[in-house]
Amino acid sequence: MIIMNEKIVSPLLTETINDLNLTVVKEGKDAQSFFSAEMNETKMLTNSESCLAVLKKYQPSSKAYEWSKLLKDKGQLRTILSKMYPDYFYRVVKMDDLFEVSPVDLSFPLVLKPTMGYSSVGVYKVKSADQWEESVEKLNVELMLSKNVHDSTVINGEQILIEEWIQGEEYAIDGYYDEHGNPVILNMFKRMFKDEYDTSDRIYFTSKEVIEEIYDDTIAFMEKLQSVVPLHNYPVHFEVKKQGNKVIPIEINPLRFAGAGTTDLGMYAYGSNVYKHYFMGTSPNWNEIREGMDDSIYSFSCAEIPMEIVRQNIEYIDHQKFKQQFQTILEYRELNVVDDRTFAIVFFKSANLEENKAILNLDLALFIHQRQANVLIDKEGIS
Repeated sequence: MIIMNEKIVSPLLTETINDLNLTVVKEGKDAQSFFSAEMNETKMLTNSESCLAVLKKYQPSSKAYEWSKLLKDKGQLRTILSKMYPDYFYRVVKMDDLFEVSPVDLSFPLVLKPTMGYSSVGVYKVKSADQWEESVEKLNVELMLSKNVHDSTVINGEQILIEEWIQGEEYAIDGYYDEHGNPVILNMFKRMFKDEYDTSDRIYFTSKEVIEEIYDDTIAFMEKLQSVVPLHNYPVHFEVKKQGNKVIPIEINPLRFAGAGTTDLGMYAYGSNVYKHYFMGTSPNWNEIREGMDDSIYSFSCAEIPMEIVRQNIEYIDHQKFKQQFQTILEYRELNVVDDRTFAIVFFKSANLEENKAILNLDLALFIHQRQANVLIDKEGIS
């Protein structure tokens, strides 16, 4: 069963639904009949975390929802993971109480984020105590604004997670646990940052080297997690950091793969249709994939409207001009979702990481044309 949010739907997902004749429940529609008829449904997948509200409404006592609720709450998740990482510092504080927390009692650098969040909304790296107050203020404002955009099941700023900043390279992993609880990896992407304060999702990429760097350690981590949370027939999207041969999770996103269809990068890089693998219970042959891949870098870019631009003031976005910043576009998806700041997802290929670095530092405001305010001038002056 696919529980679908129709705002951003991957063409590959639509194709796979038709090929496999999968049951689709659309968010916001009456779904009681589907769940009544599908009570023994063994596999479930969403294309957006907002779809968890459907499970909450129709199957609140199901294992799928219980696991999802646990993994979605970063505070609860940290409590569970403390068994695996006993020295890891974290603290959960109510947003209203966060203003009373003294930076003297904290170790820096650290990260602030809502315990229930999505993408990079409300995520702040605080390098030192003198940045604490400003970061808390920014977090509070951003979470207040997000209430008009995201459902409380996706982002809820009532509780804030304070946790240590993990040094290391960051990766995004798509995978699932099969019917026996065995871990299967479907995608491995590496994240790029503009600087040490960047928390955006602008660039992820994959290559032979990325697969070699992270596969073995991620499988080991997934096995450890399954011993603590007995997941089976369950898809997950991990955001992790790697220190030596140890993988530490930043987020574990339930019942979905990489958001907004970005998981499809694996199809371009190494022919992995994650949807088919999950529903058919198969796994990519990673040894064959590594041997058959070329030396190219395969990337996706999430292009977002800068925060200083009010969406209602946009006259148009120059997609053609933006496309010219890429040498080899594999697919360009224009987005026009009222409550999402992403205006395009670009899948592209390059010989090295230089193009990625250029895209990371690109000022996206250059491609956004805003309406000019009407100013009337008369003999009395400006009115």
